[in-house]
Amino acid sequence: MRILLIYPHNLGYGDIPIALTVLAAVLRRGDHQVRVFDCSFYANDEYVRSMKELYGMVKRSSKPPVEAPERKDFSELRKDLIEAVASYRPDLIGVTATTATYELGLECSRIAKSIDPGIKAVFGGVHPTLCPDDVISDNAVDIVCIGEGEEALLELCDALDRKRSINSIKNLWIKDRDNIRQITRNEPRPFLDMDSLPVQDFQDFSEYSLYRPFDGRMYKMLHTELSRGCVFDCSYCANHILRENLKGCGRYHRHKTPETAVRQLRELKDRYGFNFIRFWDEDFTGHNINYMKRFAELFKREVNLPFLIYADTRSINEEKVDCLKEMGCVTMAIGIESGSYWIRKYILNRNITDDEIIRKFAIARESGIRISSYNMIGLPFETREMVFETISLNRKVSVAASTVGPFKPFPGTRLTDLAEKYGMIRKKPDFLSLESEMCTPHMNGEEIDGLVRTFNFYIRLPEKWFPILEACEKDGKIADMILPNLTAEG
Repeated sequence: MRILLIYPHNLGYGDIPIALTVLAAVLRRGDHQVRVFDCSFYANDEYVRSMKELYGMVKRSSKPPVEAPERKDFSELRKDLIEAVASYRPDLIGVTATTATYELGLECSRIAKSIDPGIKAVFGGVHPTLCPDDVISDNAVDIVCIGEGEEALLELCDALDRKRSINSIKNLWIKDRDNIRQITRNEPRPFLDMDSLPVQDFQDFSEYSLYRPFDGRMYKMLHTELSRGCVFDCSYCANHILRENLKGCGRYHRHKTPETAVRQLRELKDRYGFNFIRFWDEDFTGHNINYMKRFAELFKREVNLPFLIYADTRSINEEKVDCLKEMGCVTMAIGIESGSYWIRKYILNRNITDDEIIRKFAIARESGIRISSYNMIGLPFETREMVFETISLNRKVSVAASTVGPFKPFPGTRLTDLAEKYGMIRKKPDFLSLESEMCTPHMNGEEIDGLVRTFNFYIRLPEKWFPILEACEKDGKIADMILPNLTAEG
């Protein structure tokens, strides 16, 4: 059977989703034919990355040392996708969608169906799992996959290949072709054993897309995971909804064994020549210390590549940081989110004090590992003074880099529900932009955008610069004149 997996992403190279590489490997192991249609290079001006450079969040770096695929106007996507569907003639298209990529995924499905209305389209990923009723109601969607897709998609392809009924496949919501209002909603299946997953398959992506900048240098970077799920319950994150929707499927936070993980990492390093690893685990330091020690022992001996991780302050301790240092971790990206204890406790459901955050960052920093922070601005009920508490806390913990973004009201989260309840969302969210859609009782969207623009400079520069930065907040023309110079010097 022929499957066309669509990657509806047009914000630049270097962000290949783990899900597609695993799904491609699963389907090929099941003797199905797979191709990937990558939207990354259509009308891509790398807006977000360039804005992050301008705002001092990331360093400029050189381009990958391989020839870039031709950048095409977005109008050519339709022509190329039509040609791909006409020549390959897939029996099924699959779209892995986040909230940010969902609309483009729908458009790609409509294009494919314009060539062959008989093609079935299955949508999976975070957004379809969070909003299955909305997704299945669209004419471009025939099937929605709730939760993990590896076993469900393989079972779907096997059934279609053998012309068997698909109506009882767990994890799938299926629309009746003759009566689109009739939908079969199958229950979710137990979580899979992560050791059963094959090695990720990158063969359908360009060599150029395997590269990604980090700290001013270019690396051939592997995006991978040891675990799925998260033990925490932050109000702005989808994990609390996913945990609730998939209740009864097994332990929500689970991982590969160290032996399987290292064997696969070694194979990926040898096959593709990766020289850096980005672990996408929700909270790498959430692994218990015995697991980390065993993984470190095997990783250092058999893989031995530099890597970065994401960590939660609440799970960091000295022993885990020492373990990370020993195995070659070069960066820990740690969420501060807000410097206001009131916001953290009552709005974000992150009950940790300033003193504890400072202590945990000190543990990481004293190890010699580079530390970066993640922050949000424009949270419900946040004031300007609270934003400066976030700036102050970042200054105290002495991060090497900090990323900031406006709070985005992702569907279904408790924090979005709160913002909607009090009428704080002023326009339809654009999940691909760095602009705020919020208007809180204390700050409007323009004020939030101005603070996002200047946040990193408030952290890095002496206080004598603050009046100039405040002018850059309020006037985009002044910011356009001043910030590029500050970025170049920084």
